[in-house]
Amino acid sequence: MQVSDQSEIAVANNLNTTPELLTELARHKDIKVRQAVARNPHTPTYTLFLLAEEFPQDFLHNPIFPTLDLENPESVIPGSSLQAILACDDAPQEWLHRFAISGYHYHLVGIVQNPQVSKQVLELAAENPSGDAFIHELIKMHVNIAGEMDSGWQEYAENKLPHIVEASFSNFAAVGCNSINHSKGHYYQFILWQLGITPDLQLKQTSEYVQVAIAKSSDTPPAYLRQFLNKKFKITTLIEVAKNKNTPLECLIELADHRSRVIREATMLNPSLPRSIVNDFFQERFLATHPHTQVEKLRELCQSKWSLIRWRVAKHPNLELSDLKSLAQSSDWRIRECVAGHPSADLDILQRLTQDKSVRVRQAVALNSQTPPECLARLSGDRNISVQANVAKNPHTPLEILLLLYQSQDIRILQKLAYNPALPQELQQQLQLHFPQTKPHNIYLHWRLFSEPYSYEGTQIEEIHQQEQYALATSAMTPIPQLLELLKITPVDIYWEAVRNICQQVVCNPELSSELLLEILDIRSVDVYAAVASHPHISDVVCERITKFKEYRLRLLMLQNPNTSSEFIEKSLYDTHPEVRQYALKIYQEKFANTSNFILQYNEAIDEHTPLPKLAELAKHKSVLIREAVAKNPRIIEAYSSPKSKNCLEKLAQDKNKLVQLAVANNINTPIHILENLANNYQYDHYEYIVYSRGHKRKEHKVFIAAVKRLIQISPIIASKYLANFIEPRFYTLDTIPFRLALLQHPAAPIEYLAQNLQKLRSFPWYERYVISQHPQVTIEILQFLLQDANRVVRAAAKARLNEKQ
Repeated sequence: MQVSDQSEIAVANNLNTTPELLTELARHKDIKVRQAVARNPHTPTYTLFLLAEEFPQDFLHNPIFPTLDLENPESVIPGSSLQAILACDDAPQEWLHRFAISGYHYHLVGIVQNPQVSKQVLELAAENPSGDAFIHELIKMHVNIAGEMDSGWQEYAENKLPHIVEASFSNFAAVGCNSINHSKGHYYQFILWQLGITPDLQLKQTSEYVQVAIAKSSDTPPAYLRQFLNKKFKITTLIEVAKNKNTPLECLIELADHRSRVIREATMLNPSLPRSIVNDFFQERFLATHPHTQVEKLRELCQSKWSLIRWRVAKHPNLELSDLKSLAQSSDWRIRECVAGHPSADLDILQRLTQDKSVRVRQAVALNSQTPPECLARLSGDRNISVQANVAKNPHTPLEILLLLYQSQDIRILQKLAYNPALPQELQQQLQLHFPQTKPHNIYLHWRLFSEPYSYEGTQIEEIHQQEQYALATSAMTPIPQLLELLKITPVDIYWEAVRNICQQVVCNPELSSELLLEILDIRSVDVYAAVASHPHISDVVCERITKFKEYRLRLLMLQNPNTSSEFIEKSLYDTHPEVRQYALKIYQEKFANTSNFILQYNEAIDEHTPLPKLAELAKHKSVLIREAVAKNPRIIEAYSSPKSKNCLEKLAQDKNKLVQLAVANNINTPIHILENLANNYQYDHYEYIVYSRGHKRKEHKVFIAAVKRLIQISPIIASKYLANFIEPRFYTLDTIPFRLALLQHPAAPIEYLAQNLQKLRSFPWYERYVISQHPQVTIEILQFLLQDANRVVRAAAKARLNEKQ
């Protein structure tokens, strides 16, 4: 049975309460209950040690304290608790003396923040080798060393704060924080940014976790997403930028030309990238890979905005020498690599590319049948062994060079020499004994095709020369059925060339039948599905097959297709993904306007003039879209006071779909107590959010953020209790310092929480205590406590504010 907090306080104070129950009450949400547990002598010792961090004074006054075996407190008391005890007014003098001499950094932080510590102990702390510049500064500013400060305190603090924020990203010695950045700090930054409390995030200085979270968030402004392309970020982050619907068009165009295949695929799937741009890309690719494309068109494609097209053109056999020379000067190594391997490359081009800075380019020159002997001789002494190995593989390499390479005795070179027909037969046979030709690789079809049986034995690659395979896979003239067969017998690199060719033909050929499209969907590739999703001959069977892929962006692409059936659009109104539902609604409204019963009901749900009983009825509709619309309706607040519809808003706030609850939280007329209920229901553990991020319920997280953000706008004092968790000392790490300062200066700073737990202030660094003293809502109790502070600046600031208030 649930009991009131007063009853629980009584239970926590009761000397007959069992240790097991006291341990459970030590985790209670009410600070007074936890404080009572810290005073109870029957509380288990380890639990007391943990509570000492929050209630050091109560721990020291607990009747059991004198009986505890604390000859060596450092070995039994957690470090954070010991630091809080050393900062406490009633800290044992022998502890202060001992740790001033032999303590570590966190011991010294506690000691120098103790207002009752003697000058002698402070002098001992100054000599401790664990002390850094921050500790020495605190000792100099200690009131028992420097005395009271009557003037200049404000200038000192205001000059220091910007330097502290700047140093917090790298120099822990300047801010007194030995705790490195970790998941707690990542969580802290992201949540406060979402709540709108902190200033703009500097993406370069944030953690990888925060970068990915921002890139993934549907609420991230385009300006932030644009920044990701101007700096070096990890591929996982760029993939999320490529997926985000808010990513600006110019960024999507750039990402669609990225050298990473997975980033390109993610971009091509983004519904915000117009299909016309995708079509233009594949039309250019079609021409770049077609064997009969005219020279004039190829020259035009050499200037394409897509580097991938220029890369393709550089391989075209019809390219003239003047165009090859132009492409050989490209800044993109992939283009220069293609020129280096081109059969029409002349002596001038090959000589220049022999000295290219890219290993891949020099490798291509080493394999080119047109490369002159002098270039091959130079490359045979290349600093990179893979370039030398390609010289050894080239059948046109002169014998004297091959014999020199043979003397190197490098395995990689000898393997290539073993099968070079230019080498004398006796040497070949000798090498082949040591380096027998490897067996053909196996192709595991279940990795590639959906319809093939799951045979782990694999299908052997047919003995077709790889150059022929590559030519078939890349030629725009190879029919799709032949490409589908080629997928079953080619190595991975050629496999992807064939897949891209199929995508290209699907996009460029509007006459493909729906039967062939269905056959193409056997390919295990999301970009193939994206191409089919936009094809004019899409059918319901094709739509159903694509839907099984469980990628919501594919369903969005199908909805963008003007040939998608009305049945599929109507079915999408009930899709599991909100973006799909919203886009289906938009298309459905355009097609059916006021002729559909669903649209009529939706219009009633959003209309502020709809009678309250009707809104209450629509709030029970099976469609999430309609329930969301009712929850967003500003008039729904009137249903709360209507006798017939009284429970309508509460029911929406408890809806099984979290997006309906999110709509309630975002409604400008939602009353405070319902926002509090939503915030209370979805208070969650930051550790769970970080460690189990894949399985974490992010929709619930959004409800919490929306409810608290709305409370910050309309009632900062009520909102402050949900922010109290974020000023706990455990969140004090290098990467959280600027965010903590922003929160403590915010109107919704949890001042009331600090007033209830004054001892916690001793765990805050001096600059945070100073910021608290300057807060407009700071209480008399806090100022009186800070009036006894160890730091002369904080003490002077508290005295001045107290005089203002009195």
